[in-house]
Amino acid sequence: MSFRSFLRDCAIRFFIIATCLNVATAVFGSVLQPDATLGFDSFYSPLIGAALGTLPSFILYSRKELNLRQTIIRKVLHLLALEIVIIGFSFLLVKSFSLFQIMFFVGIVLVVYLVVNLIDRLLQIKDTREINSGLKALQNRK
Repeated sequence: MSFRSFLRDCAIRFFIIATCLNVATAVFGSVLQPDATLGFDSFYSPLIGAALGTLPSFILYSRKELNLRQTIIRKVLHLLALEIVIIGFSFLLVKSFSLFQIMFFVGIVLVVYLVVNLIDRLLQIKDTREINSGLKALQNRK
């Protein structure tokens, strides 16, 4: 994969992550603090979270095609790095969390990670189908 394609994929993931974080924030807030209200500055949190969530993506970058084992290892390392970055940043903002809040937060990060990967995979399948149909059209012309 070229670095330019990788950066394009990171930009797409940024917006997917930001959207998922908005939903996760709504769920997290309504479960843990249903009476709380948010100010306008809260709209920046998903954007910051999406930027932080995109940074560990560089673990996945490779110029060469990875085999299945290498891909799985990098995905696991990516998830661990993502959890560390996001939770570490959260601890910088809020000093005290209960164990339940930490576990809930880890779960939300995992769910967002899985949703982002699912959407990313669906987009790859769509691109693959478009390329294959274009190739079939070229073959039929000959």
